[in-house]
Amino acid sequence: MNKIGIFIIAALFALVILLFTCSYKVRFNENAIITTFGHAGANSEITESGLHFKWPYPVQSVRKYDRRTRVLETRIENVVTKDNQLVAVQVFLTWNIDDVLQFFRKIETDTAATTYLVDRLRSNLGVFSAYEFGELLTQTGGADKMGEAENNMLDLLIHPTDGSPGAEAYGIKPLTIGITRFILPEETSTAVFERMKQTRQRLAADVRSSGEAEASRIKTQAVTTAQKIRKFAERRAAAIRAVGEKEAATYIKKQANLDVGLAIFLRRLEAMETMVSNGTTFVFPAKYPFNLFTQPPSEETEKQDNDKNK
Repeated sequence: MNKIGIFIIAALFALVILLFTCSYKVRFNENAIITTFGHAGANSEITESGLHFKWPYPVQSVRKYDRRTRVLETRIENVVTKDNQLVAVQVFLTWNIDDVLQFFRKIETDTAATTYLVDRLRSNLGVFSAYEFGELLTQTGGADKMGEAENNMLDLLIHPTDGSPGAEAYGIKPLTIGITRFILPEETSTAVFERMKQTRQRLAADVRSSGEAEASRIKTQAVTTAQKIRKFAERRAAAIRAVGEKEAATYIKKQANLDVGLAIFLRRLEAMETMVSNGTTFVFPAKYPFNLFTQPPSEETEKQDNDKNK
């Protein structure tokens, strides 16, 4: 190969290297920053996609930034709610670069932006101290307290209350903040379950005590009612018995007037009842007074007995 050929090849190789160092390509989802001796001026941002040219390094250099939405997720952090309940929270953030030139000047790299956003999110977890644990898990009166806490965190990221610059001052635009996890730590869960168990046992004991008191009241009321019914029935039975005895006495008296033997028999029964009730001991002939139950009385037997007694 002659010297001309070598020169042409070297010239082409140098041209390729020159083109490579003096050109760059911007994709549709990117913006670029051109710096001259490390300085970025007002017109340093390149927003149009395609092939662009620059002075070779170290005169000019290019830094490209992706404008698409990104998702950042924090580690699980422990926070304390308003009712002193320890909970573990994990948060995600969607964001993008809104002002590429400002982003380059203030924070420059994606790694630095991630570190900044994570630190701000961790400090903003304090918003949960304004809410009780129960209201964060349920919607009370149509109010979404969890969504409200997320919005408060997003607002604090844009407008910090500690006087420090917000995310937009770094060219970052926060889009949404959401809760990935909201759980009780293991040791807290055990304590909560134990308290729940004790609460349930106390409620069960209260219900059991109330039931026993109600059962005692019902039993007492039933006994009282039964006694009233029994007394009423006894009075009613006594009244009926009195009427029956009265009618029976009238009937017996009437029958006794008609049947002398019956009258004698009844008198003997009355006499025997009187003797037995007084505990008196009498000695009678073997057949008397037991013949009272075997021989129906009559006027003749009455005369015979009277004659024997005389």
